[in-house]
Amino acid sequence: MKTQALLYYIGAFIFAGLSVLTFLQLHVAKYQIEAGGFIIMAALIYYGMVTLFFKGRRKTFILANACLAILALCGIFFNSLLFGSH
Repeated sequence: MKTQALLYYIGAFIFAGLSVLTFLQLHVAKYQIEAGGFIIMAALIYYGMVTLFFKGRRKTFILANACLAILALCGIFFNSLLFGSH
């Protein structure tokens, strides 16, 4: 089995499991939609990054990873400014 196909199967297993857990554990439709949207966005990013790694250029993959890392760090440090605090 090719590595790319294996990573696709692993991703499908992980995101399907997250989806099942979301709908089993969350009972309010608003929260299910929010969690489902997050899982869909994460899955799209995952599959996009796997595809970019195998079919794109390595420099583009590293640049996309660096952008995601910077966005994640900004989300950590500026969370209260972006979403407010309680």
